Amino acid sequence: MNDRLGVRLLGEFRLDGAELDALRSRQARTLLKRLALERGATVSADSLVEAVWPVRRPAQPDRDLHVLVSRARSAIGADRVERRDGGYALLADWWDVAELDVLTREAGRRADTGDAVGARTAAEAALALVRGPLLADEPDAEWAAEARTVARAAVADVRRVAASAALATGQVGDAAAHAAEALRADPYDEAALRTLMRAHAAAGRPASALAEFARVRELLAEELGVDPSAETRALHEELLREDRSLAPSPTVSGPTGSTGLVGRVEELHALDVELGAARAGARIVVVSGEPGVGKTALLDRWAAVAGARGAVVLRGRAEEGELALQPVLDALADRLADVAPDRWSTASALPGPGATTDALSLAVFAHLDDAVRSLPDGVATALVLDDADGADPVTWAWLAHVRRRRELSLLVVVAVRDPAAVGLDADSSIAVGPLDAAEAAELVGPDRAADLLARSGGNPLLLTELARAEGGQAEVPGSLREAVATRLRRTGPAEATLRAAAVLGATIDLDLLAAVLGSAPMDVLEALDVGTGQAFLVEREGVLAFRHELVRLAVAAGATPARRAWLHRRAAEVLRARPDTHPLELARHAREGGDRAVAAEGLALAADVALSRLDLAGAERLLDEAVGLHDTVGLRLRRSRVRMSRGDLDGADADAVAAMATDATGEALELRAWAARNRHDLDGAVRLGRAAAGASSDPTIRGSSLIAVAFGHRGNGDLRAAEAVLGEAEGAPPELGLAAWTGVLRVHQGRPAEGLAALEPMLGAEARRGGQGFWVEHTLQMTAHAYGLLGRSADALRVLLRLEEEIERRGTGVRYAGVQHTYRSWVLRNLGDPSAEELALTGLDLAGSQEILAQCHLDVADCLLRAGDLAGAADRLAVAEVESGARWFHNKWRFDQRRGLLLARLALAEHDAGAALDAADEVVVAAEERGDARYAALGRLVRAVAQARSRTAYDDATLTADLDALAAVAALEGWWLAADVAEATGSEHARATAARLAEHVAREAAERGPAFRAVASARLG
Repeated sequence: MNDRLGVRLLGEFRLDGAELDALRSRQARTLLKRLALERGATVSADSLVEAVWPVRRPAQPDRDLHVLVSRARSAIGADRVERRDGGYALLADWWDVAELDVLTREAGRRADTGDAVGARTAAEAALALVRGPLLADEPDAEWAAEARTVARAAVADVRRVAASAALATGQVGDAAAHAAEALRADPYDEAALRTLMRAHAAAGRPASALAEFARVRELLAEELGVDPSAETRALHEELLREDRSLAPSPTVSGPTGSTGLVGRVEELHALDVELGAARAGARIVVVSGEPGVGKTALLDRWAAVAGARGAVVLRGRAEEGELALQPVLDALADRLADVAPDRWSTASALPGPGATTDALSLAVFAHLDDAVRSLPDGVATALVLDDADGADPVTWAWLAHVRRRRELSLLVVVAVRDPAAVGLDADSSIAVGPLDAAEAAELVGPDRAADLLARSGGNPLLLTELARAEGGQAEVPGSLREAVATRLRRTGPAEATLRAAAVLGATIDLDLLAAVLGSAPMDVLEALDVGTGQAFLVEREGVLAFRHELVRLAVAAGATPARRAWLHRRAAEVLRARPDTHPLELARHAREGGDRAVAAEGLALAADVALSRLDLAGAERLLDEAVGLHDTVGLRLRRSRVRMSRGDLDGADADAVAAMATDATGEALELRAWAARNRHDLDGAVRLGRAAAGASSDPTIRGSSLIAVAFGHRGNGDLRAAEAVLGEAEGAPPELGLAAWTGVLRVHQGRPAEGLAALEPMLGAEARRGGQGFWVEHTLQMTAHAYGLLGRSADALRVLLRLEEEIERRGTGVRYAGVQHTYRSWVLRNLGDPSAEELALTGLDLAGSQEILAQCHLDVADCLLRAGDLAGAADRLAVAEVESGARWFHNKWRFDQRRGLLLARLALAEHDAGAALDAADEVVVAAEERGDARYAALGRLVRAVAQARSRTAYDDATLTADLDALAAVAALEGWWLAADVAEATGSEHARATAARLAEHVAREAAERGPAFRAVASARLG
């Protein structure tokens, strides 16, 4: 028989101590599930046959059943499936459903005796067993229906106990979460409803409590035709009267009697003063002092008293290496603040390359500010962050942001050991010092106070530990570790459990501790009771925890290094099987246990959480650690994407290169293609993207790679090749946003109506593939461009405003600086708005890339040309050419064709028709070869004007066709160009086209329409 076999029915079927993966027969698995449901009782052969073959019974059921039993025995042990008279039984050592029953009863017993912390500890351990509905992988099995109903009722019971216990200990966030989950499972559960209502009331949200009541009352009336119970209605009436007795009475945290808070009167008063001052604007107070000096005790007492006076006090605790903003998020969630970090990221997409940390942080900070504002109005509010020495950089940055803006009525109190660890300028500070002789006597009694004070230096923790350890001995232990060890030995059989708990961490997780030790949770709970009675453990924020980190370390010190490693390794195994494990906890235990691969797995999962909070730097740091522990292709590829989002294209490429040696998917090549494309190595993007597409059978990788190839071609000006490659990518997964990329290309081809058809449905969406740079910005930019080409200036300006907001939100302002100005200048120039030149000059000052800088030079040149400053326009065009020629940049062909058209127009203005003809010819040839309908038509029309002025024949049919095409390719500028053609050629068709386009542009200009009509009237006569 195997050493130990555990059966897990809550969730998908699983056996601890046996490899179910080795049992490939689905029917044999069903056999084991049916046996497991009876917890060791005999299941008749007929029942087994009915469960395994519910539709068609085999011809020889006994023989076939025996075959399945043999297969099951081979997987879990020959003597684990026992043959009995009339059937079979599964023999196991542990059943999760049985453990659930035991823990639920214990949680209820402790709740009835007033032990809210013990009740919550047992209830949370019970809920940790619940991985889903009973036999979630057999949802339609009729033979499991009755057991599933029983299990569902048991889970509902323990959720109600957990909710009530959390509420009794002041943890309203957890209480609401448990009660809401119970209501989701049973919408008619009025006990859960009442707890949820009380939780909302305790959080200062009576309106939310009333809304929950109204929702359930309506449901009961519609579905069952009944009213809520008298008890629920009475609670509703109390809420309507705003009965303050609903909230649980605040409990003064911390030890009492001889171990209570002594002294600290001035410190408590100082915090009260700061709380009052914060009503006028946020303030930051730093509380500092050596370990054990009583910072937490001070803050516990102050928070309890402030809460009793009506203040809202949020509590959070930082840990070294924690995820971004975790202590703040924990504190806000516990008061039911409206905070949802999982919705902060852009639909699971990484930000575009070069997204600035400042901009991303501001977006996150805005969410946090709103969450604070969602707290009850009209009351003093404080956020207390303990152990802030380990706070992450983003948390410090948010606190600095809060202090700098002073918009929130919030007092932030941060407790640190070392004031140098504070990552901001505080408004005030409180140094918590050692106790004096009188205070020491009050704390430990006068008899030996002087001796203990001398030995402890006035440190309250050491004072109390030395006093407790003395126990009538003649000699007082000389150190905290010795003092704790002396007391620990008095706990008897509980010593080993407490030491294991201390090794695992500061907060007690009963289910984890029991699983690691292989002990029954009830036995572990008894040991924890001893630890509480001996003051090793205390209630902190509704859960059991070691009284102080120094105490925990002293208790853990007795474990040998081998024992520590085993405990951590076993903890990692248990946590890895949990569906909701905190990834950093998994990583910590695995690393301490020597399992580098699992530690790296946990760190990578934590990096995903960091990304969801837009903490790119934190994600990269976690992936750096993961790669350092266990360098794998997958980790390299993940870090490559993060690095690309941070604008570290060389680093992204280096990771992709390292992954190429063993990457068989083509993803490394895909990432290299996008890295090349984003740093404007267009030929490299084409080469690497082609290689990736050829190497990969994954449709997402192949499609993404082809898009990189296509836009390498586009950047080089080969629009026909780009179109052909996007055709190859047709059918790519929607997450790649192929339609928008196709729309972008159509706009560049001078086909704006087709471009809009592809782009407009994509507005507000995301391309959820981290390598694709600036998909959202491209989509908005080219949508505005398409609207402009079609003469829809008001729509173009509206989308440009949205682009500006999106750039700020996504943190890509450095790269896109000036792009809004060049586009707005283009739109307004063609409306005759004189502000266009100022926009062009501002864009020139702000331009964040060579491409935008070059385009802004052309904007200024166009403004000067229209104003009649021909010399100024010529000079500006010369400057633009010199600066743009310094390096071939992405999309330089767009600059070249636009500059060529401006040179032709300048030559016409200087009455040099020959030069104009030459310049226009170059534009036409290049545009026709490229497949750009807009510039081909514009170039031919300017060429026709030059031909007419030089009395050279022009093709009238071509001229007519180009005039007719203007509405579809360049309506915004077509009205005045058609007027130029009419003036040069005398064409009535050109004159009519100019008038028609001007009227269209006026209608689409919205509030700018009247001013434009005046401009057009003056121009057209």
